[in-house]
Amino acid sequence: MNEVLNSLYEWQLMGLCIEREAGGESYEGRVAVGTVILERADKKGWFGKTIREVILKKWQFSWTMKEAGQAYYKESIFIAANWNSEYGKRKSLRECCDIALKMVSGEIPRDPDLVGCYNYLNPEVAAKTKADWLSHGMKAVKVIGKHEFFI
Repeated sequence: MNEVLNSLYEWQLMGLCIEREAGGESYEGRVAVGTVILERADKKGWFGKTIREVILKKWQFSWTMKEAGQAYYKESIFIAANWNSEYGKRKSLRECCDIALKMVSGEIPRDPDLVGCYNYLNPEVAAKTKADWLSHGMKAVKVIGKHEFFI
């Protein structure tokens, strides 16, 4: 995994993850992505035991992988490597980091509809990639913007 991403504090990494996954979504969509990250970390299983492990686990968040999209990955690394200046320039990043900090502290509660929810995807992307995990009995529980959430 990229050392630059690993050097961020967990709240920064979670904020960046929310921004990269749901920066163009509503507040509700951003909180939903944060909920999934925290639910995965709480499970302390295959996804990882910490926020950092969950976010940096291969094949979980496309923005962290060169294989999934070189340009988007490079932009994400650039943001992380130039955190202070990029944080100041990017309103969406600041908003997502604020959500991350407040979710970690409990000030912003998790989406109650998504407790136990470990997976989400963009249905347009899913149609192209045929996500294998969908065939393992996952049930759609909520759609927010361009994301569909599964239990």
